[in-house]
Amino acid sequence: MDLRLQGKRAIITGASKGIGRAIATSLLKEGARLAICARNEPGIKRAQSELAEFGEVHAAVCDLASTEQTSTFVNWAIEQLGGLDILVSNVSAGGNDFRASVDVDIIGAQTLMRAALEHMQDHREANIVCIASRAASIGIPFLQSYAAVKAATISMVKSLALEVAERGIRVNAVSPGDIEFEGGAWARVRKERPEFYASILEDNPLQRLGTLEEVADVVTFITSEKASFITGANILVDGAATKGLQI
Repeated sequence: MDLRLQGKRAIITGASKGIGRAIATSLLKEGARLAICARNEPGIKRAQSELAEFGEVHAAVCDLASTEQTSTFVNWAIEQLGGLDILVSNVSAGGNDFRASVDVDIIGAQTLMRAALEHMQDHREANIVCIASRAASIGIPFLQSYAAVKAATISMVKSLALEVAERGIRVNAVSPGDIEFEGGAWARVRKERPEFYASILEDNPLQRLGTLEEVADVVTFITSEKASFITGANILVDGAATKGLQI
């Protein structure tokens, strides 16, 4: 399927590893041009070097907890790309620090999206995807702040989608479930707590965890014209692990 992303200009945050890195790879393979960022300078430089084999990648260090850094990065990225069609807001403070979570996941993401919207043209090819989480829909012991801000992210997406619909701009959330990759949390659990890991597999209707590529493929599709009538949505990529009715 031709997703018609050739030459599209995209910003992806948190792209040095994990889901953000996978999304960057997927969009590049579809012909998009990217500006990426992360908090860790060695990590984002390494990602830029490795991703360059797939296409045009500009990279910078940015901490989304800083509104000044966030605005500066967006302006710099748009200057490098000559405009902006797609924003993938992949942000997370992680852990269970409420203040850090609000600063990054809510205020940081809001600053990022508002800065991007100032430069997006009013047409249906322009869109924003926020990476949320299955945690928004269920209880997560000892990670209340993470679950809370991801639920707020989805609410923010729905409200912003209604606000910018008249401009033709789409805004959606993609919520990964339990995703396993080398160096990630579930890879550590598999090695250190095999019985708990086995119970998570058993609880998933597909009897496995997801992959980075499975999340990235959904995000890439949502950013394309093929998803032109999808906006204000929260799309779970979790193998049906979230068993409650989503309305």
